[in-house]
Amino acid sequence: MAETLGVGRDWVYRRIESGELPVVELGATGKNQRVLESDLDAFIEARRHGA
Repeated sequence: MAETLGVGRDWVYRRIESGELPVVELGATGKNQRVLESDLDAFIEARRHGA
């Protein structure tokens, strides 16, 4: 996902930790987290500026 957005992995993890980017946790440890495509699309759309 970081490559798709053109950012570093740490940037993505900070957005997840802050709650800006929701995840689905697969397991109790939090090590298997997935971002739904629809959530990523909503995240991007909410930050779109201009026409």
